[in-house]
Amino acid sequence: MPKARSKKFKKRSFHGNRHRNSVPKNNVSTASATKLNTLESSDGLEYDFQELKGNRIIDIQTLLGVFSILSCPKCFATGLKLTEDSKEGLCSNFAIVCKCGFMAGFTSTPKENKKCSLNTLLVFGLRLMGRGFSAGMKLLCTLNLPYVCKKTFRIHELKLLEAEKYSCEENMKAASKEVQNLKKPTTCGVSVDGTWQRRGHMSLNGCVSVISIDTGKILDLEVTTQYCKMC
Repeated sequence: MPKARSKKFKKRSFHGNRHRNSVPKNNVSTASATKLNTLESSDGLEYDFQELKGNRIIDIQTLLGVFSILSCPKCFATGLKLTEDSKEGLCSNFAIVCKCGFMAGFTSTPKENKKCSLNTLLVFGLRLMGRGFSAGMKLLCTLNLPYVCKKTFRIHELKLLEAEKYSCEENMKAASKEVQNLKKPTTCGVSVDGTWQRRGHMSLNGCVSVISIDTGKILDLEVTTQYCKMC
């Protein structure tokens, strides 16, 4: 029978292993010290404000409340009032009025050549989605926003049409010059394809395009229609 061990071994203390990151005792700080350091560092903190760009939808009552707490630069009295002189679709002309006679005007959106570009962008976005005047009126009336009249909507459409024609002509000229640089002779392979505005054979509008085989770009485009404005 084996002899029992009478010697007791001392229990080893844990000093950490490779999976444990030991922290020196001198770096350990209390919760109060951490809060004090945070407060001291926040005193000299400089906030990085991002520059605001683009358009926003804001309630008029919110603007009235903001301007009412501002002071007049002339008499330094609070209670400025905001009035709307006129509006052109989504663009409004506002004025800040004080009891002392001070008045300053500004527009809700910047203008280009005395015209509001936001209305043109609205028409452009509707036409990109294949929508027109009625769809835009339903959308803005639901949002309780002002809208342009049908005549103004048509004027913006004609402006966009002229810009689109000019852009198409410039792109097709650049595509033809590219083909001429690739091939010295004037002959080149093309593919002619046509499409309709709607599916089926009931569409009144369509177009025919001439596409270069070498570059894959459109060299010429012709829009055809069976709709007569006279009758």
